[in-house]
Amino acid sequence: MEHQTHEKIIGIVALIALAAGIWAGYSYGISKGIELGVAQEKAVQKAREDELAKEAAKSVNPFENAAVNPFEKAPANPFQSVKINPFE
Repeated sequence: MEHQTHEKIIGIVALIALAAGIWAGYSYGISKGIELGVAQEKAVQKAREDELAKEAAKSVNPFENAAVNPFEKAPANPFQSVKINPFE
């Protein structure tokens, strides 16, 4: 009779240890999965922000395309037609 009781206690302890191990592994895996998911989402967001910044810089910078000269139509001397003497 003692032998059966001893085996039951060992079995119960083993089941409790197994359940605790499964719970610990699950909670560790969930936390690591969440960390990896957050890191991946931050990387995607950073890439999106960088792409938007590049597009905004292209639309603002007139010198992006070197073949087009934005001062082509401007006169060589912008002060040539400025009136200096107001009494003339």
